[in-house]
Amino acid sequence: MSDRLGVVFVHGFLSSAATWSPFLRLIETDADLTLVDPYTFEYPSPPVSLNPLRRIPDINDIADSLRTYLTHDLGDRSPLVLVTHSQGGLVAQRMLARTLAAGAGPELARIRRIVLFACPNSGSDLALLLRRGGLWRHPQERELRPFNQAISDAHRIVVNQVIHATEVTAATCPILIVAYAGDRDAVVTPVSARSVFPEVGVLPGDHFSIIKPDSHGHRSYVALKRHLTDALSVVRVPAPRPPADRLPSAKRSAHGAAELQRALVDRLLAVPRMTESAFREQVYDLLPPVMVHQLRRDGAARLELFSLVRSFEHYRHLEPGESLAVALETLVPGHPAVTDVIDALGTAGLYGPAAGG
Repeated sequence: MSDRLGVVFVHGFLSSAATWSPFLRLIETDADLTLVDPYTFEYPSPPVSLNPLRRIPDINDIADSLRTYLTHDLGDRSPLVLVTHSQGGLVAQRMLARTLAAGAGPELARIRRIVLFACPNSGSDLALLLRRGGLWRHPQERELRPFNQAISDAHRIVVNQVIHATEVTAATCPILIVAYAGDRDAVVTPVSARSVFPEVGVLPGDHFSIIKPDSHGHRSYVALKRHLTDALSVVRVPAPRPPADRLPSAKRSAHGAAELQRALVDRLLAVPRMTESAFREQVYDLLPPVMVHQLRRDGAARLELFSLVRSFEHYRHLEPGESLAVALETLVPGHPAVTDVIDALGTAGLYGPAAGG
C-alpha cells in the first residue's frame, strides 16, 4: 500500500470535471497535502443528445463506469477517498450498491471514506412539476426526483452494508461516508442532503458555491482537508524489516530467490482458508488488476500461489507486496500467520522501506 492518498472527484448533473477546479488549485498549493494525488472522474451529462447514434447514460451506466475507472485506471492506487457533488453522490452510492450486489465487497476496501457535497439523497423538488410534465426526457433527471425507487434501494444497501458494516465480506464493506449540505441550497435541501447519514454537516453556500472555495480558509475546503488528512493519518506506516536471519537474503542468488519464494508460499498457505479458491479470489480482488488478469489459475493452491509470487518481481512498481499485506490484514485481521507473511514480504524486499527500491 502506498503512503500517498488518491482522491477521486465526481461531478454532478449537467456538469463536468471542470467544476472541481477551485478545489484542485487549492490542493495543489497546500503544503500540508503533498501526499495527495487528485483525480477527476468525468461522465457524459449533456442536457440533450442530438445524435441518434448516441444516448445519455443512466446512473447505473455511470456507476459501472466509475467502478471500472477505479479498478483499471486507478488499479494501482490505494488508499482512496471519493469526493462527490450533487448527482455524483448518487453515482458513488450506486457503485457501492452494485459492487456489493456482485459479491465484490473486498474490491471496495481501499476506499477510506466518501465525502458528499449537496447530494440529493431524498431527491430534489426544484421545478419538479415542470420536469415531470414537460417534453424533456433525461435518464439522469428521472433519478433525481423524490421517492425514486432505484435511489432508495441503493441508499438502503449503503446504510445497511457500508455505514453499519463491521467487516469486509463479499456483501459488506465499512466505509465512512460524510454528507454536507449548503445552508442556502434551494436545489437540494439540507434534509435531503443529510438524509440518514450519521456523519453530517452544513456549509456556507448554495448548490454550486458550496464546492467553489476561494481560499484555504474557506469552510468547504477546511472540511475536505480535514477528511483528507484524517485518511492520510490512518495509512499504515510500513513496519520495519525483520532481522536478516529470519529468511535467506533476497540478494544472494537465483537459488536464494527461489528459496524466498518457497518460504513465502509456505507462509501464505498457513493463512486460514488460503487453500480455498473462493478465499484466494477475495485476496486477488485487492491486488493490482493487471497481475490478477495474468495470474495462472490452478486447482492446486500451492502452484497458483507460486505463480502469483513469481510475478511480484516483474510488477514491483505496482507495490504488490503492500497490496497483499493489506488484503490479508483486511480479510484475516490479527492472525499470526498474516504477520509471518508480512515478515517474509519484508525480507524479500517486497514490503516496507525496501519495497520501492
